[in-house]
Amino acid sequence: MPTAPHGVLGRDAELFEVKRFLVTIRSAPSALVLAGSAGIGKTAIWQYALGLARAAGVEVLSCRPAEAETSLTLSGLIDLLDGVPDRVGAALAAPQRRALEVALLHRDADGPDLDRRTLGVAALSAVRVLARQRPVLLAVDDVQWLDEPSTHVLNYLVRRLRDEPVGVLLAVRSDTTPELLAQLGESLPGQHSTLLRLGQLDLPALRRLLLRRRGVEFARPTLQRIHRATGGNPLYALEMARTLVPSGTDLALGDPEPVPGSLADLLEHRVRALPEPVRDALLHAALLAHPTVATVRTAIGAQRGQLSGLTPAEEAGIIEITDGRIRFTHPLLASAVCAAASAERRQRVHRRLAGVVDDAEERARHLALAEDGPDPRVAALLEEGARSARRRGAPGTAAELWTLARRRTPTEDVTNLHRRAVALGECLFAAGDTGQASEVLRATVPELPPGPVRSRALLNLAEIVFYEGSTVEASELCQQALVGAETDPVLAAEVHLHRAWFATHDASVCLDSAQAAVDLLERPGVHAEPELRSCAFAVAANYRLTNGRGIATDYLEQARRLLPATGPRHWAGNPARQALGAWAKHFDPVRAREFFQGEHRRASELGDEPGVGHALMHLAELDCWLGDWPRARREALRSVDAIELTGQRRWLGFGLYARGLVQAHLGEVDEAGAAAREGLALAERGDDPYVATLLCQVLGFLGLSTGDLESADRHLSRAAALVDRMKIKDPARHMFQGDQIETAAALGLSGQARQLLARLRARAEVAPRAWLLVVADRSEAVVRAAEGEQQAAARAAERALRSCAELPMPFERARTLLVYGRILRARKLKAPARDALSQAGQLFDQLGAPLWSARAGAELDRCGQRQATAGELTPTERRVSDLVAAGLTNTEVGARMFISAKTVEANLTRIYRKLGVRNRRDLVKLGGTRR
Repeated sequence: MPTAPHGVLGRDAELFEVKRFLVTIRSAPSALVLAGSAGIGKTAIWQYALGLARAAGVEVLSCRPAEAETSLTLSGLIDLLDGVPDRVGAALAAPQRRALEVALLHRDADGPDLDRRTLGVAALSAVRVLARQRPVLLAVDDVQWLDEPSTHVLNYLVRRLRDEPVGVLLAVRSDTTPELLAQLGESLPGQHSTLLRLGQLDLPALRRLLLRRRGVEFARPTLQRIHRATGGNPLYALEMARTLVPSGTDLALGDPEPVPGSLADLLEHRVRALPEPVRDALLHAALLAHPTVATVRTAIGAQRGQLSGLTPAEEAGIIEITDGRIRFTHPLLASAVCAAASAERRQRVHRRLAGVVDDAEERARHLALAEDGPDPRVAALLEEGARSARRRGAPGTAAELWTLARRRTPTEDVTNLHRRAVALGECLFAAGDTGQASEVLRATVPELPPGPVRSRALLNLAEIVFYEGSTVEASELCQQALVGAETDPVLAAEVHLHRAWFATHDASVCLDSAQAAVDLLERPGVHAEPELRSCAFAVAANYRLTNGRGIATDYLEQARRLLPATGPRHWAGNPARQALGAWAKHFDPVRAREFFQGEHRRASELGDEPGVGHALMHLAELDCWLGDWPRARREALRSVDAIELTGQRRWLGFGLYARGLVQAHLGEVDEAGAAAREGLALAERGDDPYVATLLCQVLGFLGLSTGDLESADRHLSRAAALVDRMKIKDPARHMFQGDQIETAAALGLSGQARQLLARLRARAEVAPRAWLLVVADRSEAVVRAAEGEQQAAARAAERALRSCAELPMPFERARTLLVYGRILRARKLKAPARDALSQAGQLFDQLGAPLWSARAGAELDRCGQRQATAGELTPTERRVSDLVAAGLTNTEVGARMFISAKTVEANLTRIYRKLGVRNRRDLVKLGGTRR
């Protein structure tokens, strides 16, 4: 099947509509209109649809008229019906055949003049002839440039479509209303005519587009400015990125965004065509955060009524004025106005605006950009504005203001320079520019004397380093931050808590640091925020579990009691909630999902993009466990998108883990392997064993699922070695032990399997919970069965099934049924074995686990399963069966059904099992499901 071209990134909803449209045309005439501004990506989706249609066996007739062709007679029809007369001419009446041949310049126009109605009938007849063989797609890009005679023929054709399998795909500028569009609305029923308006790309999609096409990873603030300036238009964004790349990827504060070359010429021409007073007023408006007629009038000293000169700008479509507010019709027009003015002129305008705006933050910005050189008063105003912006949840704006404040701070004012540098680094990190944040803090820390400011700077740097992927360096920076924090127990506790959070490469350090934070905060006379104390107890409880110390009920109760119900007021509130959510994942995944759903909603409302990515990662993992794999897949993909924007490489490893985990369960072998290997490479570069273990876990499960036991053993053994290196005693987040035991048993490594089982049993005794009990009992069943102890194996499997009643994880139940059925078959109990294996197969089918469905089917085959009826196939299986029986290959079936060839193969495995046939030949003889 075709893959989406670069320009289709971020258009999942639109591509879904395209696929639905191509299915619809098989049963009734249908139309899909792609509407949007120039460069928004219409042509990319149009081309993708054509490729998808061809792969699905649809006859594609297409044309792409250009503006220069609008006056050329029938030029569009010539392209659209190219080669058609030679294929269908014999089936047409002589006058119709002649009309087509003359219109398409295949013969001279001898005889009477061509009648437009005859040409319309001929085109309709030709399409109907083609549609009797297979569905037909009539596709026109840039409909606004289609010549009038061709438009007339298409109008005639569309009006007379009845029940033919014919689709009409049009791409059109949203600012035009060609006659053909109106005709479609009148000719086709509403349910078969869809108008799809293409809006701007979102930030994640724009980032991927620029990375793929320009090969540059822009810092988040720069990316946001590109997105804002171009309105999310992919063509404009690519051109702006091309302008930026040769000179570096940073946009200087106060400088306008560069307008792409040819577009710059066009926009500059529109601006320069206006009178000078109008251009001056537009420059004032472009430099204001919220331009109004009143503010611009005051700034330029105009009398009431003298700004009526803005009317030419309105008439030229450059601005819109509503209720006194001025809005540029496209952000690039504001950039073009700024670019057309010299730096000196922009400074003069900033100076005027500083005297008229009311907002302190905006006034400080104008003052900073109006002059060069140090000015303590302006620096103080900028600092005030930066603090205000940060409190209002705008770290990017705050970072810009801190930058300007540092620029205006005198060089001899070392204290303020250092303090403002630390604040700048914190805001840059919060805004997603981790590279610049790290650079600022690394340059500042060596100049700071021991004390609270230095400790805070080191903590900020440690957080950046941690999320960039290096847990070891982050832990070491926290250790350095303790120097100078000893006299402040609350600050020292915060440092210990950060170290506990960051030192995931050593579980014992995590526990010691968390316990040190608890001890400091519980000292008599120490007054700390309840959320900070809650965080200390929650983190310590989690690390007691991973260190094999069992369930710290008292710590958990304290953490919950101290956490306010009204939402976080202190930075520690979020990690406290995260720690409690992580605990719930181990013991109550349903409640944990409710918690992380709330976290996702809260982060979305606050615009906390790192929080959105983290919550989606947890939700994807939980939904994978709970059995909603389509939702888990959507969450995992969105998680990676969100995390990539933050620049947090370590969390990207987590996101890729979630994606690989879900795709491995869904049987998307190549995609899961690619995600896991990409994440593993990131973890290895940062020497992060915690995330590396999760990704080895995915690759091991993938090997077990596909039957590649050597690969499974290699990756799972590495995961186990990494866990030992981290001194982790309880499985907790690293839940691969059952897979490792099953792999060892399948490879005949009985001694190793028994040793692994004994360790798992010991851990289950210290901190028992449903998942651990199910996996321990199922693993015992696997080991005993491998050693020939079938009766003891059956008892262990039955215990595991009983524990499954308390575990809302259907995949674990299906795996346990598979093991149980295999044991029953070995004991010659064929009827109970068939029942257990059938239940397992049904569960795997419901979940969408083709690799494991095939395993259940193979075991059923060994039981001599009775033959099923066609009615017992799922709708998808019946469709696959019928198409294969009709002689289509797996690739052709996949293209027809818009699924992958591997999914077709997995369905065939289940069909063979259910219908009692062995291969395609038998299925063809059977005639699919038509019996």
